Amino acid sequence: MPRIPIPKFPKRAHQSFNIGDASQLLRKLTVEIHEFTKSNSSSTMSGYLALNIAMTAWHMVDWLSADMDVDQRETATRCLGRPISDHNDLAATVTSACEALRICQVIATAGKHVEVKRRPDPSLATRFKVVKPSLNKPRLPGEGLSYIWVIERNGKEYLAEDVFKEAHRFWETLLSHLGMIDDPIPSRMRRGW
Repeated sequence: MPRIPIPKFPKRAHQSFNIGDASQLLRKLTVEIHEFTKSNSSSTMSGYLALNIAMTAWHMVDWLSADMDVDQRETATRCLGRPISDHNDLAATVTSACEALRICQVIATAGKHVEVKRRPDPSLATRFKVVKPSLNKPRLPGEGLSYIWVIERNGKEYLAEDVFKEAHRFWETLLSHLGMIDDPIPSRMRRGW
């Protein structure tokens, strides 16, 4: 009986549920954000998804750093305005270029290590918030309430969804400039963000 050939998976795919490169991890991030936007009526489920999103958004640094060739590092240097020669350069540059990624870094690190010891940000906190309906419309008690995750940093409050979408747009734009994905504009138009 002939042997069935085992397919060659791209790079790390055989250990990461068939996600083999940064562009595929970006697709995972897209799906996670979509699921999060549908789940905000449950603090538990949406909180799990929010932590996963922050981790995926932050770990794009690892995947992209591993995937970039010399030409792409030069392109990233031009796009980001700082030399990108290794993982540490990329991590430092993206967190200074995109506040949303700095937020995701802190959340991902706290979710993985319990406590952020390197580059902590004590001004950052996440919170599930009940949003009351407009007072101009008559409603029954409790009717029209909505629930959202917010991120507080340096006295400012951000919708978690907006932070995640900003991080996604950053990666999508960078991967497009690096030639790893197609022009993101058609995808953004289809998604609505």
